[in-house]
Amino acid sequence: MIAYRKASYDDNQILTQLLHELYQDVPYEHLAEENCLHHDCEKQAFFLAYDGEEAVGVCHGSIRYEYVNGKEGEIWEDCGYLEAIYVRESHRMQGVATGLVALCEKWVHDNNCNEFLSDCLLDNSDSFKFHLKLGFVETERCIFFRKELT
Repeated sequence: MIAYRKASYDDNQILTQLLHELYQDVPYEHLAEENCLHHDCEKQAFFLAYDGEEAVGVCHGSIRYEYVNGKEGEIWEDCGYLEAIYVRESHRMQGVATGLVALCEKWVHDNNCNEFLSDCLLDNSDSFKFHLKLGFVETERCIFFRKELT
């Protein structure tokens, strides 16, 4: 049976390991340092899923106060944001990610937010379908550009 809980500062190592599995191109040390800073901020939260003693999933949520693409509420109102969701392959398609996002959504709602937003890359069809399954509605599509200056 999967157990869910909000992560504490003491969980930084395991949640960083899980997020490093998701963001493989980001150095572990960078993620660990960033996650420590997030723990010090009341507008950031991590949630973990455990199968017995083994951590099998992580969710990172935040309360954002700046403009967020797709936001419909007043510009000055906080909104919740699903920053990251990751479940180890061995536990996918079993509702673990759904349980983690539900916990994050409750935290967002408990922090007086009326909107919960997220994003995914245009070519990530699995993430797109997952968001729709959870009740998210697509609000817009955007392509970002970059130009190197010399």
